[in-house]
Amino acid sequence: MAHPTLEMVHGILYGMGLRFGQPSGTARVIAAMMGDHADVVPFQGPQIHDHAMTVARVPARKYYFDAELLVDVQLAVDRWYGFDSVSVIPDAYNFEVEALGAKFIYSDDAMPTVDTNDPLIKSPADLDRIGPLDPAKGRIPMGVELARLVSKKASGPFAAGFFCSPWSLLCQAMGYPKAVRALKRDKVYARELFDWAENQALFPYLKAQSEQPGVKQSLGADAWAAFPNLTPDLVDEWVVPSAQRLAARGKEELGITVSAGLAACDYCEEDPDKFDKEIMFRCWRTTRKTMSIDVAFSGMGRTQDWPMEWLQEFAHQESKGKRKLPIFASLNGRFIRDSTPAEIVDKVREWIDIMGRDGRLLFFIANVPADAPPVNIHTAVHAVRTLGHYPIASDLSAVHVEPPAFQPFDQWLKGQPEADTILKARGSAA
Repeated sequence: MAHPTLEMVHGILYGMGLRFGQPSGTARVIAAMMGDHADVVPFQGPQIHDHAMTVARVPARKYYFDAELLVDVQLAVDRWYGFDSVSVIPDAYNFEVEALGAKFIYSDDAMPTVDTNDPLIKSPADLDRIGPLDPAKGRIPMGVELARLVSKKASGPFAAGFFCSPWSLLCQAMGYPKAVRALKRDKVYARELFDWAENQALFPYLKAQSEQPGVKQSLGADAWAAFPNLTPDLVDEWVVPSAQRLAARGKEELGITVSAGLAACDYCEEDPDKFDKEIMFRCWRTTRKTMSIDVAFSGMGRTQDWPMEWLQEFAHQESKGKRKLPIFASLNGRFIRDSTPAEIVDKVREWIDIMGRDGRLLFFIANVPADAPPVNIHTAVHAVRTLGHYPIASDLSAVHVEPPAFQPFDQWLKGQPEADTILKARGSAA
């Protein structure tokens, strides 16, 4: 395996036109993000926690409480699918609020989930009662160990710790209706909530992560800040300044990169009849303000029905210099789960035709559902590999995509470095 720095340098040079050697997955991603294009359109590793657990057949009550198991399972499943980069992401929204005392629902088959019937914050007085997060409580020690293990084992630009961004943390702690009401009707209380979330609930966790060897960054998921949960105006008023405060404090006091507000203003309108180009562009511009890298980003939205010509236009319109912004094109998780392999191939073909010909296109899946058929994910990766070779074929409709060939996971797992960890977890659940 090449050194991560050498892979990144290879990717930069390859993207600049010095096309020598066979790019690794990391180099391929870097070439697409920082240069013109790689040898083939990259497929980034998606958020995959519940799905990876299901594929590996390990119990939720162990998987979500054992950092080494969670990391090894996701690394193995990512490699089995052949993604160009690995993204080891836990149930990132749950660690802090659980440790602060929120009631949770635990399952044998799925991630821990906050009990919305009994919220942690019911009134302003609760902020003093709850107090600061103790990094020794709940699954916070596991989250800290995750940051260390991911930074050690998942090399590349996406190796990071994770945390729940302030806005999504507040939605977890008090429920979305009360949280958004505070933003709109009681700004004094809203400022108190953000101050508590940033400084009392999150910073002790970030500090504990920063003390682990190799941890250079931590990424803050913020799905509750997606549109239409929050408008671009509300994101600009509350989420962006909060992310900037955390980033500054992380750099000054911890010496790490802290990126909060990720996925803020992600366009998630569900009704195609309400798709609005002007609002989409506004959301995409707002999303760029909290992203750790400057890209044209699609995430959790109903992307299978988007006019992708709009995203391509946006990437060119917002470009710096001659090259468009890199496009992160996300295949919707439900689309991946519910479609036939042929439908997935057709969608990949359509998107590469629209957005891939001039390079700077990367595919991923925002979040793979637990019950998504593995053949569908293998099909998506295989279709991108087949249709996304540069130069892109002039007539993609003439390029035939064979069904993907792959071993069943258990057969593939034999001899892999994660096999013992996974098989031991299965055995302990018997």
